[in-house]
Amino acid sequence: MTSKAMQQGTVSEFQHGILDQIIAETRLSPDDDAYDIAKRGVAAFIEELLKPHNSNEPVKKALVDRMITEIDAKLSQQMDEIIHHAEFQALEASWRGLQLLIDRTDFRENIKIEVLSISRQDLLEDFEDSPEVVQSGLYKHVYTAEYGQFGGNPVGAIIANYFFSPSAPDVKTMQYVSSVACMAHAPFIAAAGPNFFGLEQFTGLPDLKDLRDHFEGPQFAKWQSFRQQEDARYLALTVPRFLLRSPYEPEENPVKTFA
Repeated sequence: MTSKAMQQGTVSEFQHGILDQIIAETRLSPDDDAYDIAKRGVAAFIEELLKPHNSNEPVKKALVDRMITEIDAKLSQQMDEIIHHAEFQALEASWRGLQLLIDRTDFRENIKIEVLSISRQDLLEDFEDSPEVVQSGLYKHVYTAEYGQFGGNPVGAIIANYFFSPSAPDVKTMQYVSSVACMAHAPFIAAAGPNFFGLEQFTGLPDLKDLRDHFEGPQFAKWQSFRQQEDARYLALTVPRFLLRSPYEPEENPVKTFA
């Protein structure tokens, strides 16, 4: 065995010996949920101390503070990427929208809010797989189990976290849900996405000069046909989106806690 290999083995044994001693002082047992997390954290700390640029430096507050600053910088970068990701922002908007609805509901008026987790695509597939609308899952849940049941609790409204477009699949979905909404006398409320207006974002909405002419285009043929149906009166699309949270900012909107 070379002297370099022997030196690496000695360092490793020293590191594990110190690690075991520190973990023993925490009084955590291997069965505790926090045991592995604490062990990895202490191991990373020891590994940092044994790096060449730190090996001759005593463990002082300045060294520890520098390590904490480096960790904070990495966490800040990771959190910044997460909270600005489109999928995370869509998820946050969904939950904040639900929170707004609950906060503004007076439950003393015997109002109940039920949350169903189903994507727009799964909803359409359920309708398509059902021989008739009255055999679909939404009909059974909204009408059969409540409105059509003696002693049931009729649904007052169906609020969907969907952004519809004038595409054929979306219009077909709206036809299905409006049919159920009409039979249950429960309006179906969703949203029109920016592509409903031929836009990528709603910021361009004020630039549309004449909305009436816009909806006369051939791409809205199915939409216009749907609007003429009796069931369409039970479907409403809202627009535009509105701000649910101000951007995080150190003074105007600081983060209260981070753990």
